[in-house]
Amino acid sequence: MGEERGLTGKAATQERILVAATKLFLEKGFERTTVPEVAELAGVSRATVFWHFSDKASLFREAFSRLLGPFRESLERNLDDVDPEKRLHELIAVYESFSTRHRAEIEGFLLWAAEARAFREWLVTALLDLHQRFIGSLTHAIAELTPPSQDAPALAAGLMSLLDGNLLLSLFDPSSAAAEVRRESVRVFAALIPRRAPGKRARSSPSATPL
Repeated sequence: MGEERGLTGKAATQERILVAATKLFLEKGFERTTVPEVAELAGVSRATVFWHFSDKASLFREAFSRLLGPFRESLERNLDDVDPEKRLHELIAVYESFSTRHRAEIEGFLLWAAEARAFREWLVTALLDLHQRFIGSLTHAIAELTPPSQDAPALAAGLMSLLDGNLLLSLFDPSSAAAEVRRESVRVFAALIPRRAPGKRARSSPSATPL
């Protein structure tokens, strides 16, 4: 809750409301969650919820933005000084770690995109923006690793498709054995990406710039 994160006063109350709303939105979806339920779980009045958030739609948007926070923070880490080989594997680890630690949130995103028609375009746009930024980071790392003859954006898109596919499959088969096979498939794909000869300067390309 807010107090546990060092927040006090208005900020702590708002955080409490967002925590409660996020939990209910993930469990029940947008349509079946009511403001009185959020207020009860947060330990505040219905009027207090509306004082902090003008309506349920605004509360939903803030809850969604809060959920994306950890992934945004991962993308904003400055890895430019990290060796590109290590950077590529760190990016893969960021994706896989996020997918594992935030399974409930990801399932919530899918539920919301399917049922919350009024928010579908906005939800999809926000998620695709993060998706493209991550592909940009992959492209940047791969461009520094591969010789000029290789298509870094295409290789990054292929790796991203594999990561996305593994994430989708994990929702249907979450067993540890299957998860390890899927993780290994990503490592094999990454190892098959051609590397430039040692000592060759990495090329500079506009398409290799992170979004």
